[in-house]
Amino acid sequence: MRTAYQYKLRPTKHQAAELDRWLSMLCSQYNYLLADRFNWYEQNR
Repeated sequence: MRTAYQYKLRPTKHQAAELDRWLSMLCSQYNYLLADRFNWYEQNR
């Protein structure tokens, strides 16, 4: 049986800003790579 734990984060303002920066960066990277896959598919179908 697997057990999952959930923790509530209570980051400081500085930590929250850093988390937002990381999430924004990762979202941008994901979208860029997703567009790259779509472009590859269009060129190779």
